[in-house]
This record gives sequence, structure tokens and C-alpha cells, in this order.
Amino acid sequence: MKNILLLLLVLSSWLAWTGCQPPPIYDDIPNISWNSFSKDTIPQFSGFVTFRVDFTDGDGDIGKSGNSDTTQHLIIIDSRRTPNDTLYYQIPTIVSQGIVSGISGTIEVDVSTLCCLDPNNPFILCQDVPATYEPVTFTVRIKDNAGRWSNEIQTTPLYLQCFQ
Repeated sequence: MKNILLLLLVLSSWLAWTGCQPPPIYDDIPNISWNSFSKDTIPQFSGFVTFRVDFTDGDGDIGKSGNSDTTQHLIIIDSRRTPNDTLYYQIPTIVSQGIVSGISGTIEVDVSTLCCLDPNNPFILCQDVPATYEPVTFTVRIKDNAGRWSNEIQTTPLYLQCFQ
């Protein structure tokens, strides 16, 4: 009987020791990676798509930091245009996930009113181009509340339906 109790004690101690894993340690500089679009094709001008970006941040200072904070810390740049064609978004408050300050997760951003460009005149937006699906990629970055920028990532192509 003592051998069985000793074996159970050793086995339960071993399970408890191997079952507790230390929390991951992330760099204080935010790191992002591309996840997905909610759909791969949308109609120009009237369609909307959700961008999904995975992130980690070692000190957990990503997102809105107060009720009046209107800082926009997520940028999305359309690859077809100049950096002046940048979309700015506010990351909502992200609650820490335990006693460790490092956080990870997925940020979702809804984007709408994307337009096709006329290949003959790229300054004219939202023109019908018959039987055309225009591939568009985007560059995405985030900034934490300490002003540290993440790495830049490229999305997979999103296809805009350029005709009615």
C-alpha cells in the first residue's frame, strides 16, 4: 500500500511540475504577423473587409490607454498609391492576460470604401473597369503607447471587383 501511495505522490508531483509552463516572454517592441482577410474578394466602393493581424508585445502597452485617448496606432498603406494614401485606426483597449505584462492576440479592423484604379489614369478612383478583379496588397504597422513601432508586414492580395 505504501508503494502505491508513494508512486501516486511521485506521479502527481511530476504531472504538477510538467503541467506548469512559464508564460511566454515577448520583446517590448511590438511584433505583428499577417493573419487573414475576412473574405478574399469585395466589390469596390460598397464592400467591406476585416483585416486580421496577430500581435505580441512584452510590456502590454498596446491600444487605447484612457477614455479620451484618440491616438491612432494602427496604419494600413495601400500598395498601389503613395504613403499619403494611408488609413489610420485606433486600437481598442487590450486587457492584460494575467500577472505578466506581455500580451498577444489578434487585432481586427473593418475597412470599407476601397476603390479600383483606372490603369490608364491612376488618379481617377472608383471607375468601372469591365471584367476586372484588381489585386491589392497592404502594408500594416502598429505603434505602442511608448511610441515604439512594430515591424512592417505585407498582406496577401485582396481582390477588388471593379465592375457592377
